Amino acid sequence: MQETATYLKFWAGLTSIGGTVISVEHGEHRLVFDFGLSFDPGNILSGKQVHLRPARLVHDYLRLDMIAAVPGVYSQSEVSDCADLMSAEESPWQTAVLISHLHLDHMGAMGLVSPRIPVFLTEESLALYRALAVIGEGVDGAREYSTCQFNVPLAHGPFVITPLRVDHDICGACSFHIRTPHGNILYTGDYRLYGTTPPIAPQWLEAATALGVDVLISEGTTLRAPEEGEREEIIGDGTAPDTLVNEDMLPEKLCILLSSTGLAFFNIYHRNVRRLAMMLDAGKAVGRTVVLERETAYLARMMLAREDFVETDDVCPSAIKGNPTQYLVQNSYHNCLALLDFVGVSGCYIHSNGVPLGTFDPAYAKLRALVDKCGLEFHYIGATGHAIPQHLQFVVDTIAPKVLVPLHSFCPQRLTAAGGERVLPQLGISYRLRDGRLHASPQI
Repeated sequence: MQETATYLKFWAGLTSIGGTVISVEHGEHRLVFDFGLSFDPGNILSGKQVHLRPARLVHDYLRLDMIAAVPGVYSQSEVSDCADLMSAEESPWQTAVLISHLHLDHMGAMGLVSPRIPVFLTEESLALYRALAVIGEGVDGAREYSTCQFNVPLAHGPFVITPLRVDHDICGACSFHIRTPHGNILYTGDYRLYGTTPPIAPQWLEAATALGVDVLISEGTTLRAPEEGEREEIIGDGTAPDTLVNEDMLPEKLCILLSSTGLAFFNIYHRNVRRLAMMLDAGKAVGRTVVLERETAYLARMMLAREDFVETDDVCPSAIKGNPTQYLVQNSYHNCLALLDFVGVSGCYIHSNGVPLGTFDPAYAKLRALVDKCGLEFHYIGATGHAIPQHLQFVVDTIAPKVLVPLHSFCPQRLTAAGGERVLPQLGISYRLRDGRLHASPQI
């Protein structure tokens, strides 16, 4: 009797930041992870200026190349016009979808998965998602979600999935260790080694190594093509460079700035609940009243059980202008025109990993121009959620897998596998997992 094989297939997110979709299958059982969207400011749906068609979401997203054409994932009613794409109802697989964390590039399309298929998030992630959905930041599509717990194995047919907590700039983030009949896989999701005290990363590495890893599928967000004069080889090093700013350094930087400036505005990312807590704590420490937008106030109450703030609608601009050093005011990008009410009031604008996230987004330059026009000093007080290159390599060296698969990167080839094999996969190619190694296969 022929042995049932295990296959990996890579559907999206290999040489881009985000949109990673991978499947692993064995017989009639299949896992898919993650299920996100790639940031593309040139897409017609970018900016929410075009109305979505609720009854045609999957159809439109597929036609715009915003989601992967994974067979057996979408409902028949959604793909009836896509004759070459198998629906969930027609699928020969029992599929489960795993979501590592709630950044849009990893979960932005999870609402489009057929309700017939379970979608798993950690309990912390689901709690955050439900709060985000209330304030209008849920994903397109309506469905229910299932939960998994850190360090608690979850069985799906022959697969045993163990979510392992990772340090990232969002609560609930995990990597997935997947035991298969033909080898163990670790999908890192997004992570860093230096975010919090006490550190999370050492426990993560210890747990992953103890479970055993044959195939390491690693993010590589910070990997860039070598600039002129830059050394090609990355040397693994788990220590933090003196120039590296981590989360624990931010409160002091923020308090120093708030103690020496006039009116202060701040821009944070809703998914970074810890950063929201930092703003509330800093306001209290320097004697400023923190003013939150209505949606953020809801998150503060639901996720942090905090009430030490006022909402934007509860304080008028004239009161703030009359006593500017007593306020720390939230100003998200979609509300940035409110800054025009404070022209002539000296102060600063604190960008703390809020939207727009960086110079890759055309909106970032527009925000900077508006801040300058309003006469405010622009300050960045933030920290990345991703491992720096030498930390990525350190993790590879520490885990020492038989096979390294770097992705979620503009330059994944910069990550090397000393003592093992590196596979730079191709989209749509099936790779057979045998004895912990990957072999390109004509089978699907």
